[in-house]
Amino acid sequence: MTTCKETTELASRAMDERLPFGERVAMRMHLAICTNCARFTRQLHEMRRLFQLETAANDAVPGLPPEARHRIASELQNKLDS
Repeated sequence: MTTCKETTELASRAMDERLPFGERVAMRMHLAICTNCARFTRQLHEMRRLFQLETAANDAVPGLPPEARHRIASELQNKLDS
């Protein structure tokens, strides 16, 4: 049986890579009996989902094209010089 520390490390690794069969089984057995680690794992998955939503939302907001930035910077510089 894995410890809570080992299980949380496995849960974290499982977010980024496929765990070997034995580690997956050990983690799932621990999660079946430990409510704290099960909660941690759910929260880990929820945080990843929320970060992905936030990233997708930020990607959908277009930035200013480089030409527009250059025109704005030029106008501001002209105002400062006058």
